[in-house]
Amino acid sequence: MNDSVRDILRKMGENSSQDRERDRWRKRAEEVASDYHSTGDKTEIEKKHEHFRRQQEFASRLGPAAERLPVMTAEAKERREKAKTRGKKLQFEGPIEKLIEKYRNPEEVFRHLSLGQLMKYELKEGKIYEKGKMIYDGEKWVKE
Repeated sequence: MNDSVRDILRKMGENSSQDRERDRWRKRAEEVASDYHSTGDKTEIEKKHEHFRRQQEFASRLGPAAERLPVMTAEAKERREKAKTRGKKLQFEGPIEKLIEKYRNPEEVFRHLSLGQLMKYELKEGKIYEKGKMIYDGEKWVKE
């Protein structure tokens, strides 16, 4: 069967060819199982080798792994992208003085700090500290 025809049938939900393939594999598995039980006089190395060869044969008959994967529609891709949680981007918006002028609220200011600024400043009880000294109390700059 042509690959494009197989893809179309898979998208439409036609699984008759897959059902036939599964039945054929079930029969083959039963044959292999009966052969496997009749290997009493073989060494362990021979048994392992035959087991490995059967696994390879089975995998080669299934076809490429890409054909066995479910088909994802464009809508499903969009939903998956939207469902992903977006991490906070830590980028430099400006010095802390400009951020305080712009946002006024210390918690909001801390949401907009860059990674370097987060290491330099700390937020305790709605107040911003730098090296242990308070620099903003939530309403005005504190200069010491």
